[in-house]
Amino acid sequence: MNRYETVTLIQQMEHARQHLHDLYEEYGFGHACVLEQSMLLDELINQYNRMYQTRKQPHHVLDQNINNDDVMFSTSSPFSLCKTMTSPA
Repeated sequence: MNRYETVTLIQQMEHARQHLHDLYEEYGFGHACVLEQSMLLDELINQYNRMYQTRKQPHHVLDQNINNDDVMFSTSSPFSLCKTMTSPA
């Protein structure tokens, strides 16, 4: 995974984290929709960790500010338990 892919993965993680927060605010902690989003975020974090365990690279991207407007990540799937939430423009 190159540096651009790493930044994209971090952006996806941040977008998924924010979406999880929004769902929690709307539905509460135990709702299936919130749990589904939490599992999605967990998988992104696992991907990130596997990338660094395999390559033994330093986490050089973590200190950078990431512009969330560039995120191109969809949390919707045909099996999603949640309605699609749109972010404010």
